[in-house]
Amino acid sequence: MGIGDGVGLMRASAGVVRQRPSLLWFPIISTVCLALTAGFWIAQGAFVYASHGSKIAYAPLVIAALYSLTFVGIFFNVALAGATAETFDGDDPSFGDGMNVAWNNLGGIAGWAAYSIAVAIVLSFVRSIKGARWIGAAAQIAWNLATIFVVPLMAIEDLDASDARRRSLELAKQNWKAETGGLGALRLALFVPGLLIYVAAKLLSGGHVHSLAGKAVLGAVLLCGFGVAVGASVVRQVFAVELYRSAAPSATAA
Repeated sequence: MGIGDGVGLMRASAGVVRQRPSLLWFPIISTVCLALTAGFWIAQGAFVYASHGSKIAYAPLVIAALYSLTFVGIFFNVALAGATAETFDGDDPSFGDGMNVAWNNLGGIAGWAAYSIAVAIVLSFVRSIKGARWIGAAAQIAWNLATIFVVPLMAIEDLDASDARRRSLELAKQNWKAETGGLGALRLALFVPGLLIYVAAKLLSGGHVHSLAGKAVLGAVLLCGFGVAVGASVVRQVFAVELYRSAAPSATAA
């Protein structure tokens, strides 16, 4: 498949989300769970600070926080991918059906969360080296492209983290044109909304707007920005599932 095929799949993915707005509940509930998880670890950090604990105590706390947040994000992505796959199969999945898919793949999710944290730490270290930031940025892009199929593979084929990573790399090598075409189209569609959201955030944070009405308008823009982010995350995951089904028809037919 070529770049144009990827653009077509992304357009079709957006159509699926319009037809199945219930899929939007996955990132919404995920955001709530992430906020609660983050709040828990912030409270733990405040407790350590209040008790004048050693700075070394923050290291396991930070690692545990990062891992749990990553785990929660991947868990709901797998649930969304499972519900999306059932939708493509002609079923009418509920939120619970998607959650069941994720619950049945806890081992793979836990393993992939560990992989993701390890890679993120390494790439952050590379980007912190003067003169090597572009290497870290390029490696991050390559990693994102190579692992786009991991979540669909766990949700649909019940693969563990290692097998899903290897299989995703194989599929990404074969379908990189369609993948880059689809993701590029999504980024292009989000450019103008993203620019408006950025400007609104800068105006609010910089204190450039003093009227209550102006602040209300900018707040509404940021709220719409959250909605755009939720929609974009769902469209991207639906695209990953649809691209997987197009790239591995034998697996979906099995």
